[in-house]
Amino acid sequence: MSVIWSWPNQQVVRDDQSGPGVPDDSPDPPLTQDTDPLDGMTKDALLAYAADHGITDVDSSMTKADIRAAIGS
Repeated sequence: MSVIWSWPNQQVVRDDQSGPGVPDDSPDPPLTQDTDPLDGMTKDALLAYAADHGITDVDSSMTKADIRAAIGS
């Protein structure tokens, strides 16, 4: 014998034990982030990026922030 659920299917689906018919008022997460992918790179990755893009005024003696500034935004 199968179970017949009332409309909408009232199985508990959320952490707060509310069913799908109860509105969820939590804020939606942002769809995109406005961060630059270069900001997450390591110093070695930034040096490789600079070399690949023809930026010659960087070297391993520079700080990560100096390399990032030389690459630009």
